[in-house]
Amino acid sequence: MNPANPTYPQLTPRQKAREMAFQFLYQLDQTKGSMAIGEIEAEFKIHADHFNTAQLSRDFALRLVKQTLSSLDAIDAVITSHAENWRIDRIGAIEKAFLRMGAAELIYFKDVPASVTLNEVIELSKYFGEAETPAFLNGILDPISRDPQATEGKVLSE
Repeated sequence: MNPANPTYPQLTPRQKAREMAFQFLYQLDQTKGSMAIGEIEAEFKIHADHFNTAQLSRDFALRLVKQTLSSLDAIDAVITSHAENWRIDRIGAIEKAFLRMGAAELIYFKDVPASVTLNEVIELSKYFGEAETPAFLNGILDPISRDPQATEGKVLSE
């Protein structure tokens, strides 16, 4: 996907943050596997500098990346419990990065309404995934958004 494509939408700071977090998580999964938190911050800074990203987007994206990676085992367990007939290692890399990022935001970011997270992840996946990716993600993330661990203390949609 080419973000310079005229059909690619202008992104709000939070949307840009999610895009950056997705790209970073995808790249990390494809190249390095796991890293210490200090290494993550240094690598993320390089990533953000490369795209000349505003600080507001950087802050939210780094928060999302760090939460996703620090809770990866728990997040993968939640995804697996909702992905009928799918093992995490059989899910495509793009879909896996979106699922992990979306589940982390749904479960741990109590300040973001679930409907916002779902909408943003699904919309972003339309530009990076296959035609079936949005429906696949929605089929797993929507039920996760209703799990007790995701709903407890969560701000409600307006």
